[in-house]
Amino acid sequence: MKKAYGGVVINPKGEVLLREPAGHYKGDFWTFAKGRPEAGESPEHTAVREVQEETGYRVEIVARIPGSFESSRTVSEYFLMVPVEDTKNFDGETQAIRWAPAEEARQLILLNEKPKRRRRDLRVLKLALALFQASAVKS
Repeated sequence: MKKAYGGVVINPKGEVLLREPAGHYKGDFWTFAKGRPEAGESPEHTAVREVQEETGYRVEIVARIPGSFESSRTVSEYFLMVPVEDTKNFDGETQAIRWAPAEEARQLILLNEKPKRRRRDLRVLKLALALFQASAVKS
């Protein structure tokens, strides 16, 4: 099974960065940036590159989100990230990006058409928010 790596970016206000795939690709209205590694690329580097390409944000990894998330052809892993810089330049795979408070992010993910993809993103969001709250308490 192919691997993909992505990131959940959360800003200091606790807002989550979501991307709207161009043409609502595969029925996704709002989701997280992720993609497949290039030759010799580490999971971390892949996730950081994909987030920058698909959202325009340079980011820093805070922690690995526990678990892997299987779909029919791909196993995805995600990292919790914080924004470093908005380059205001994302690729053609994304038609819009949006910062959303946790509950709004949940509601936006619920718009996704495919139940498995919707469940995956809701699970990733829940784990990322818990990890973010745990790391924020320590700092």
